Amino acid sequence: MGQPRTVLLFDPNVVPHSWNERMAPGEYAVLYSRHEASPDNASGAPYCNVFTTLAEAKEFANSEVKRSSTLLCRIYGTAGLGGPPLLEVRGTDYRGEGEMSAAFRRWFGSILFFGGLGLILLDWASDFRLTWPATLGVRAFPLGLVLLLTEAIILYGNRRTTNRGQMPAL
Repeated sequence: MGQPRTVLLFDPNVVPHSWNERMAPGEYAVLYSRHEASPDNASGAPYCNVFTTLAEAKEFANSEVKRSSTLLCRIYGTAGLGGPPLLEVRGTDYRGEGEMSAAFRRWFGSILFFGGLGLILLDWASDFRLTWPATLGVRAFPLGLVLLLTEAIILYGNRRTTNRGQMPAL
């Protein structure tokens, strides 16, 4: 495997500024889910490593993920972020950056749904004299419903994908 070239994702001191515009045709870049200072990049600024072949980039990404199991490496061509990554290598302990966990959707959705419903019922029982419980409830209730429905749809999709390969029993 050849030595990678370290390129800052954005370098105002170099023209062109963007990392993918500084790549030659046929090169591949490995981008990381988080950045650490490297010997080539002591500043700690976001960077990528550029390779001449896809096989070298894949081998390097696999070795980085083995070194740090919480890392995600994405490999891009010269098109950069204009399209999907050519390859993603995830560490075994990698957790999505902006993804909402299933436990959060279930717990927070349940709290909003049943809490909102309870507030609406409380105000209904008092003939809507208080008004504030219903005002809060009608805002919390739909959000909880959306979170719970989202979780139900995800679970249904996962179950359907899992069962797709199994033949029904006769």
